[in-house]
Amino acid sequence: MTAFWAIVKLTLKNAVRSHIFQLLLFLLLLCVVLIPYTISGDGTARGYIQISLLYSLSAVAFVLSLSSIWLGCFLMTRDVESYQLHMVISKPISRLTIWLGKWIGIILIHLILLLIASSTVYSIVLWRFYNQPFSDKDKSQIENEVMVGRRVFYPETPDIDEWARKLLQAKILEATKGGAQVDTSPVGQEKMLKDLKREVLGRLAEVPPGGDRIWVYKSLPVGFDRPLYFRYLVYVSKVSSEQQRLTRGWWGIRIAEPETEENKPANVFEKAKFEQKKYKYSFFAMTPAPEQIMSGTFLEKDLPPKVIDPNGEVVIRFENHDPMGAALCFQKADGPKLLIKYTGFTANYARAVLVIFMQLVILAGLACAAASVLSMPTAVFVVVSYLMFGSFASFMAGSSFFGGAADYVGYYVGKTILIAVIPMQEFEVTNLVSNGELIEWIFIGKLFLTYFVLRALPLFLIGMWLYWRREMGLVIRK
Repeated sequence: MTAFWAIVKLTLKNAVRSHIFQLLLFLLLLCVVLIPYTISGDGTARGYIQISLLYSLSAVAFVLSLSSIWLGCFLMTRDVESYQLHMVISKPISRLTIWLGKWIGIILIHLILLLIASSTVYSIVLWRFYNQPFSDKDKSQIENEVMVGRRVFYPETPDIDEWARKLLQAKILEATKGGAQVDTSPVGQEKMLKDLKREVLGRLAEVPPGGDRIWVYKSLPVGFDRPLYFRYLVYVSKVSSEQQRLTRGWWGIRIAEPETEENKPANVFEKAKFEQKKYKYSFFAMTPAPEQIMSGTFLEKDLPPKVIDPNGEVVIRFENHDPMGAALCFQKADGPKLLIKYTGFTANYARAVLVIFMQLVILAGLACAAASVLSMPTAVFVVVSYLMFGSFASFMAGSSFFGGAADYVGYYVGKTILIAVIPMQEFEVTNLVSNGELIEWIFIGKLFLTYFVLRALPLFLIGMWLYWRREMGLVIRK
């Protein structure tokens, strides 16, 4: 154990002496200090705090990620190429101890930097919140929408395949009744089904002029006594940030009202049956008339707790009243979604820092594993390529529409690659904490099991084995 901690201390010293690490440390200081004071946001008090938090924490995570990869590759290869390791392994110290000592040393130094940087960002955000001349209304909005941890509920998604099959059956029946020819071959049926899936996806994404759309949210807490928040993002004509403008829409919400309790029975058994109340449902307008909506921007509404019906459901309706007769689009990833306060800002922020630390642990381990047998430039290239494969594979596997054979091939290739690679965008939580969305413990546990235990740990073990088997006598400095 003495040898292990000696290697950890030596790793820390070598890291501090590295010029590239010193440069990255300087960039980290700039990110922590300058970014919160140079970004003004979208002109609102909420955006002022939100953008400062998002950009500062994202920059900290990015710089420390680069530093983890660089130090892991640099420190593992430096001792080998300078022949210092040849003298160390001649002593009764196992190579496994050396590998683990370097990895833990890199993790410790980045943990210290992460704690310092994240604490500084946290303090600056709080200082700006309490010292800026915000109105009481603005401060209340920031506390309820940004500096909070809110659990997210998404609407129920219909079965697209089942919907497309029903439409196909209806079209075939209608064509048959009209005496039209229908291609009943498997190829023809598959082509019609693909076209109908595209139509279904279009219906789900767009609300035509004068049309409406209903979202159903389930499994919400019954008897909840605090406000709910409804968050949405709408686009005009197409899902694009360009040429967005003011539009108009009407929001309605379903309210459950119990039927009257006239002639309530006195008998205990009849009373128990009676208490299983029946409810009547009706939609109420959130605003007395269609309201102006700025498209391309996230917007939120406060909802009273009574909108949750006795079944734990919330039903929201939207009508398109665009003055120019354009269709309005809603992306599935952008909601609309319901948010309920679950914890405070400090606890949610700590969870975000934990996820970033897990990311740094994985990156440092991947760098050490690659540098166990490769030269430093090659090891950096391999790690970066591995991470890029994860990003591309995640994009290909995330396809929800298949227009041809190429789409199916890309989808299954992406799924296959994701069995072995780690898409690091899964660790991106800074947008969640800046939007006041709760980082669930289930989500953190899934990241740990799926990507650290099942993906990264086997690669670490392979790197240790290669390091243990490496013939140091073949290393020649050029």
